[in-house]
Amino acid sequence: MDLRWSWLLILGVLGLAIAVAIAWRLPVAKVQRRMRPLANVSRLTRLPEFARVQRIYLISMAVVGSMVAIAFLGALVAAARPAKLASADDGYDAAYPRDVMLCVGQPVNDPTTADFLNYWAGKAKDATSTSFGITSQNLRALPITRDNAFAEQRMRYFAGLAGIQHKLDTHQNVPVEQKLELAAGLEAFSRPVKYVDYAPSLEDTLAMCLAGFGPSSGSHRRQLVYIGYSKFRADDEKRPSLYDQSQVLAIAQREGIQINAISRADVQQISQSGNDSLRALTDATKGNFSLYNPAGTGSSGGANDILNGALDKINQNPPAPRYLGINQDSKRYFDIPTVPLAIAVVAALALSVGLGVLRR
Repeated sequence: MDLRWSWLLILGVLGLAIAVAIAWRLPVAKVQRRMRPLANVSRLTRLPEFARVQRIYLISMAVVGSMVAIAFLGALVAAARPAKLASADDGYDAAYPRDVMLCVGQPVNDPTTADFLNYWAGKAKDATSTSFGITSQNLRALPITRDNAFAEQRMRYFAGLAGIQHKLDTHQNVPVEQKLELAAGLEAFSRPVKYVDYAPSLEDTLAMCLAGFGPSSGSHRRQLVYIGYSKFRADDEKRPSLYDQSQVLAIAQREGIQINAISRADVQQISQSGNDSLRALTDATKGNFSLYNPAGTGSSGGANDILNGALDKINQNPPAPRYLGINQDSKRYFDIPTVPLAIAVVAALALSVGLGVLRR
């Protein structure tokens, strides 16, 4: 056990020693009164009864002094912030928390979306210094949160919608409750919006996801993970969009966000220019880009090894913090004042009970 403020303990012990020395050296005020003379004092002090009383008095004073010292030192040690070395996380992750925004550019009831969310739900379950969020094309389905239990629950909830959709597509018997759950989940994840003078683009979706990180923080490592289509606009679309590649890159670089992308290669919404844009953004922000075709890649257990492999590469390549203050070998410590505080409280309780017994 280490003390963060060891100087406080030293000052406290010195103060206690000085107080004891002053109390020991100061003369005790004597009461001026006439004492009754006693005969044979030496014989009285040799009596067993007197020796027993004297022994009890000395022991009680020693116990009281010990309890006072233990209570004082326990409170002093707790104030000095005792700490222990963490066993699970290191100081790098604690000093530079990681924010992961899952950017989904495809329907939530797509099986690939379910695999994607289930992967990150497993990571959220064991994460201690990572925040998670989910953004769809036009809705913040899960704002960035460090409540990883809630984040995992929401990811599992959205991932479960693909199973209900599959039952409907294969004409299986689906309870009304599950149909209502699917409708509510689709509404909570993304809402279809028709515009008169605007057509969303891939870059607009990425900008929407980037905005979910909030104000810039130099100590947080920010990572965007996109999965979905590379084409959102028809070839003959004339309506304008809001952002282009250079603007998205400027936002990411200004806010210190790493962009990673997994582009679907098995759908009609494929665009070579969109894939080139994603690849350029990931390269510029030191992220990872990969094309993904889920056809025939799932294992018998339902897990998609190729998707998990691509996500593992992203997860194992987190961005560096914008401002480094410690290195990755720095250790993380937790404050553990429980033991010294418990000792101080027990000593104080024993002292109060003991004084009451002595008075009786």
